[in-house]
Amino acid sequence: MPDAEQATGTEGAPTGVPITAEWDRPQSVSRTETTTHVWTAPQLRRGTPTHERAWAAVRELKADHARFLSWYSHPLLSVPALEPPADGRTSWDFTALDPFMDDFLAAAEGRPVVANLATIPTWMFETPEPVPYGTDPEEIQWGYQQGTEFRDPSLKEVADYFERFARWYIAGGFHDEYGTWHESGRRHRFAYWEVLCEPEIGHRLTPETYTRLYDEVVKRLRPLDPDMRFIGLSLSMAEHEPEFFWHFLDPAKHEDGVPLDAISYHLYTCTDIINPVGPEGNAPFDHWPGVFFAQADGYVNEVRHIEAVKRRLSPRTETHVNEIGTFNTDLMNPDPQVPDEYWALSGAVAAYLWSHLTEIGVHLVGIAEFMGSPGEIPGVSLVDWETGAPNARYWAAKLLIDHFGRGDTLVPTTAGSPELPDFRLHARGFVAPDGRRSLLLVNKSPQPVPVRLADAGWAGQAHMVDTTTGAEPARTVPVGADGSLELGPFATAVVTSA
Repeated sequence: MPDAEQATGTEGAPTGVPITAEWDRPQSVSRTETTTHVWTAPQLRRGTPTHERAWAAVRELKADHARFLSWYSHPLLSVPALEPPADGRTSWDFTALDPFMDDFLAAAEGRPVVANLATIPTWMFETPEPVPYGTDPEEIQWGYQQGTEFRDPSLKEVADYFERFARWYIAGGFHDEYGTWHESGRRHRFAYWEVLCEPEIGHRLTPETYTRLYDEVVKRLRPLDPDMRFIGLSLSMAEHEPEFFWHFLDPAKHEDGVPLDAISYHLYTCTDIINPVGPEGNAPFDHWPGVFFAQADGYVNEVRHIEAVKRRLSPRTETHVNEIGTFNTDLMNPDPQVPDEYWALSGAVAAYLWSHLTEIGVHLVGIAEFMGSPGEIPGVSLVDWETGAPNARYWAAKLLIDHFGRGDTLVPTTAGSPELPDFRLHARGFVAPDGRRSLLLVNKSPQPVPVRLADAGWAGQAHMVDTTTGAEPARTVPVGADGSLELGPFATAVVTSA
């Protein structure tokens, strides 16, 4: 690996690792949109200290196709029917969930959004005894998601549930199991509806069962809004169950007329690649960058394989990698040990992975997630769980959203030389449809790295997030007259032309 001095050439020449972009050699055209997702986190409830600032940060991100997820860890907030119907009465109650939806849609400011009202009431599964869901809406209930066999194997009961759930938000209300009308007055529109979230864990649905359920839900919801599209799979990690891709993407496995608009899955790197949800405690922080970026490289190869399967079976189906992120091993620790430098590192990993996914042609990349907290995977958070203020992960994501989009042309870009690349760095050039040029630069190392952009024919300024920016927005750094620029530790930087 060359150091900065080795990259300078002869004495007196401009210093820094050379960055070369071949602006006149189009490589591909981006079809990637960048977004995030918001879930039913207690810290986002109205009246909490974090509410106003966190939702303002959602609004300021200005992301299209942000995803709203009702997640099972807090069933009192995310499940509107906590008890089965009995004796002519039902438990339908949207009091806790509606404020989340209202705040989410308000923050979207009319931009297209994705709905994933994912959690299936546990009473719809065969369990030895009823599963408790507690009385405190802010208490984490990891044990709520139980059962692997539906009590109604025809799947009619669960499909009815999702139809009523959707009708509440899309069609003004619904008739419950006993014919009683529940009025919502809501007629929201969602660009996509995603069916379940991470079905291969928790309830451990098989590819066959999940595909049947997807078909049943889509058939029920499609008439409610003919323009709404559907996302399937939403797998927790791409490598866990490859058979899901082969089965779900095969049109022959679906009922006639059921669309395969998009598939989704998640990519998370972890400090412990052997036991990613292992005991509390982490490897030393200086191990984290190498592990994170190595895993990211492995995931890029997996995505290429998945895309090959998709091209063979269902080439028109979009790919949404709608959760990418990092976390430390003590992800359930109520007192997590997260170094300050971690947030910039995590942002750099997300930018690096986003760049490769854009090159592959993924349609949507979601940088997850908006709110994490102690005991509930804090390392994925984009905002501070005590104040709601954005952190370095947020500001790195905002750089990508603000500066890159669908229709940009990617060009070959090199850090170092083709014969001796500098693996501390990642670089990629983009040309916008209006001709504007931008460079994405990622410093994968914990030390500053000087670079030289003169070979790219460059002049302009850099917007940079690194370990020195902390929770502040990206700092603006002018590019030297000789093309020189110093990338801070774990920097995510976008260089724009003057």
